[in-house]
Amino acid sequence: MNLEAVDRLRAYGNYLAELFHQREPRSHVTRTRKHDVLAVTQIRSHAPMSAPSHSVARDEAYHVCLMIESLPDLELWQDGHSVKTEPFNAGTTGLFDLRRDPRGFHRTGYNILPFYLPRAVLIDIAQQNSVRFDGELQYTFGSSYDDAIIRNLGSALLLALERDHRVNGLFLDHILHAVGSHVVERYGAPGATRAHARGGLASWQERRAKELMSASLSSDVTLKRLAEECGLTVSHFARAFRQSAQVPPHRWLQERRVERALTMLAGREASLSEIAVDCGFADQSHFARVFRRHIGISPGKWRKENA
Repeated sequence: MNLEAVDRLRAYGNYLAELFHQREPRSHVTRTRKHDVLAVTQIRSHAPMSAPSHSVARDEAYHVCLMIESLPDLELWQDGHSVKTEPFNAGTTGLFDLRRDPRGFHRTGYNILPFYLPRAVLIDIAQQNSVRFDGELQYTFGSSYDDAIIRNLGSALLLALERDHRVNGLFLDHILHAVGSHVVERYGAPGATRAHARGGLASWQERRAKELMSASLSSDVTLKRLAEECGLTVSHFARAFRQSAQVPPHRWLQERRVERALTMLAGREASLSEIAVDCGFADQSHFARVFRRHIGISPGKWRKENA
């Protein structure tokens, strides 16, 4: 079976939506250096389910699900057996081992954000962060967890998904890896330990990463590409870059785009919409939001004040 066929049976994107009797979900997928994936998919419906979700193809992976809305009346199965389940409140997190064929029946509308986290990827993330982890998460099936980090990362990612193509893929990749790192540290076996943090990037690695991002101001570059160019895994690269540059990669790239925009605004030849496209923003409104966040005023006002 080729890689594409294997991916077709993995519990994210269109396949996951089909299991919940849905079409065209919002999702984001990032490939790791070892050609595995991390993914997130929004599953939602205003109507209750007419039947339990279909069985998930057994997979060496977990779903870590943020409940965007409360699920006051649901039933869960694991390994073919019904499991007593309490209501899941909005903002809480549920964990599901895809090796054990979890299924659900929601008797109300639902809005869920499942993160697809393969065990192999979690183990790799743990190794790169010097955390002992055997691939097994510690949790109670059918129970919800008040996890502020998943809630905040999920909320940021949900807003990004709703903007579709107007969001920097590097930002989405960064959130997915942050979720994986957090899951390992919070839900890994008790007693997991961390060694002293490693140093940042070597000077050549930092220089190469910044060169690639600087050359991609009007387009996009993935976290995976940056990590490969530096000979590192994605999680190691993201952590090391932040330690070296004091900001995550997507923030560094955004700052450079704003710097280019300032130069173009001062030149006065290009329109705001042209500057937005040339600097890698999705559109003029996206450009204005980011510019105001960094500079404190709108691009148009800055141009007038610096004419």
